[in-house]
Amino acid sequence: MAIPHYTQLGQGFGSGPNGGAIDEVVYKNLFEITFVLPVILQAQQRNPLMLLQNALNIDFNLTEFDVKSVQQRFKYSTREFLTTPNQTSGDFTIKFNVNVNQVGSMENWNTMKAWYDLLFNSQNGTLHYKADMVGTVIVNQHDKKGVVLRRVTFQNVQLMKLQGYSLDWSSNDIVESVECTFKYDYFIDEYIDNNFTIAPPIISGY
Repeated sequence: MAIPHYTQLGQGFGSGPNGGAIDEVVYKNLFEITFVLPVILQAQQRNPLMLLQNALNIDFNLTEFDVKSVQQRFKYSTREFLTTPNQTSGDFTIKFNVNVNQVGSMENWNTMKAWYDLLFNSQNGTLHYKADMVGTVIVNQHDKKGVVLRRVTFQNVQLMKLQGYSLDWSSNDIVESVECTFKYDYFIDEYIDNNFTIAPPIISGY
């Protein structure tokens, strides 16, 4: 008698009763990050497309809330209860390429620096309200054909940290990338499940 996990291998581990249609894997490198910049940066005509094109990765740990277990006792028996999250806001990091354009401007780094300067401008001491500092970051995780599998929208995003870099005459390395740390108040997590669909369902350009 044929072994099922051997004979059904050619059917692609599908979700049907006998393997069904061939399923696809989830690729870590199929994603796009869209940035809606703070209004002040939009007025400066900063280009969010530069950030989209140069974003290399993002932390995506959104199912690890800080909850604790509390024990309740009844005589010699115990039972466990989980607390509500200690916090629902959070942070994430994105690494960006850094390059110089044809007129000598590190354009994408400049955009990140301008966002960071809304927190505190080290050159003139300018400060801004939170309402002036927040933007939106949208992460679309998609498949090979551009179908969005999951969309996470981070709301009220502030740029908290812009990583520096070192210069060294003894090094022949380049400033390849810099890392930014962002803070968000909450996020909207969308994925295809129980007839729920994502709109728009396709990444632009596919």
